[in-house]
Amino acid sequence: MKIKKSTIVFLIILVAYTVLSFYKLGSMKNPQTYFNLKDTEQLIYVLPDNTIPSRMMFYSGNDLPYISIFLTNDINDLNSYKYDSSYDSVYVFAWHDVSFNYEKEPYKYVVLQSYWDTTTLGELKIYDQNDNEIKLEPLHENEKVLLDEQDTVPEEFSYYNSSYFDEVYFPRAAYEIMNDLPIYESVHPPLGKLIISIPISILGVTPFAYRLMGNIAGILMLVVIYAIAKELFKKESFALFAMAIMALDGMHFVQTRIGTVDTFLVLFLMTSFLFFIKYIKIPKEAEMKKKVIPLLLSGTFWGMAMSTKWTAAFVGLGMGIIYLVDYCLKYKKCNIKLLLFSVLSFVIIPIVIYILSYIPVMLNPNEGIYDVKSFLEYQNGIYQYHSQLTEGHPFSSPWYTWPYIGKPLWFYCSNFENGTYGTIACMGNPAIWWLSIATAVATLIYSAFKKNKEGAMLVVMILATWLPYFFIGRVMFIYHYFITLPFMMLSIVFIVSRLVEWKKQFKYIIPILCMIFLGFFIYFYPVYSGMPVSHDYIEQTKWFDEWIY
Repeated sequence: MKIKKSTIVFLIILVAYTVLSFYKLGSMKNPQTYFNLKDTEQLIYVLPDNTIPSRMMFYSGNDLPYISIFLTNDINDLNSYKYDSSYDSVYVFAWHDVSFNYEKEPYKYVVLQSYWDTTTLGELKIYDQNDNEIKLEPLHENEKVLLDEQDTVPEEFSYYNSSYFDEVYFPRAAYEIMNDLPIYESVHPPLGKLIISIPISILGVTPFAYRLMGNIAGILMLVVIYAIAKELFKKESFALFAMAIMALDGMHFVQTRIGTVDTFLVLFLMTSFLFFIKYIKIPKEAEMKKKVIPLLLSGTFWGMAMSTKWTAAFVGLGMGIIYLVDYCLKYKKCNIKLLLFSVLSFVIIPIVIYILSYIPVMLNPNEGIYDVKSFLEYQNGIYQYHSQLTEGHPFSSPWYTWPYIGKPLWFYCSNFENGTYGTIACMGNPAIWWLSIATAVATLIYSAFKKNKEGAMLVVMILATWLPYFFIGRVMFIYHYFITLPFMMLSIVFIVSRLVEWKKQFKYIIPILCMIFLGFFIYFYPVYSGMPVSHDYIEQTKWFDEWIY
């Protein structure tokens, strides 16, 4: 059987992106046993004679580390304790590199003392002035737990072996839900965190494990946008073009490789929109059962999105507008049966999914959800948090700056001993994003004059997922644009499809644009991936003063 060229291209895009997305996704090896220190509790380690400790690598477990480091030659004489430094961090499941002993003197003991009840450590290793490992002897039995997984200690901190940005919330919450611990992050519904917990329960708490499901979801998003474009524009070439655009976008690459829930949100929303389009395209004369299946599937995936993040409501708003217009145009009389199935699809099923997603939280004895009242109070807590999140942030940005990448969101940075620098910034591919501004406007104009249904749907979805932020007072970031991005990408495909239908010669614009997008992606790849490069290279990618990373 002969394989179609379009199938080969589809597989090339999918496989190439899959390989790249999994490349250095995260370490599969981190400490799995933790020790919780209470306030003033100490861990004491004996140093070999005449050694001068210089720095320490230690791992923070599922709670925040707050420690003071002391050096002494007599643990029974508190006056001999030389206070060296204190260390605290907002990062859990992360390695920390601490320099100390600035006077470069030999000592017999290193003492770690917690000054909060929450300090949770996973492993530690101490090095001398020449960066050679110092063999430690635990003074007591409880100190051994931080020396039992020494092969997990990396040479340097990086995104590859440690959590970064909002990974301090979601993998931690997944771990806490799994282990019936108090849940630190409860300001989003649980479904995304439950999905993150699946590979953690199998592989342990490692960067690879808590990023795995998001990365898979990012790969599936390519398949879904292909299917959406195929429904909207009919031709394989346009569907493959949409797939290539998403595969070459920086925000898509960055957001799907971090252990947060936004990838699940957008995957569910795109899948909901896919089945919604299938419903819209069904003629009114068709049997009811043909309309019911896509409606139910669209509502189910939208319910899953709402159970991940409340911003899914914006896509629901857009689909609701399209649904009402379509219904009024198709049906002159009230179709009660269809309306009932619509309510089932977009009200009852989403509510059921939302409640079911909370079952692990309800079973957690620390969360206090026992009845309808406490459940509603829990939801009110989510609303209050987001409505009152008005404190400024150096990387926040207003909604109208997102399409032109006014200010990227800086996720991570690290300086390495060989002089290179790694950074990750949440920002789009400028060639894609800037072009999409023009094509979105062109789609609006074309659809208004030509009364084009597909273009009008894209315009509605763009406006419904972007303009509501005008009315929101909380601090906002460019990643909030993530739910709008697929529709902006599809506007590029829409305009190109119109040009190709007008003159066949415009079909060559697709490979030309793909090559341009690829060139930009390669150029900004170190900024998207955290790949260590020279400081000079990163500096030359900062085209504007607000591009700080």
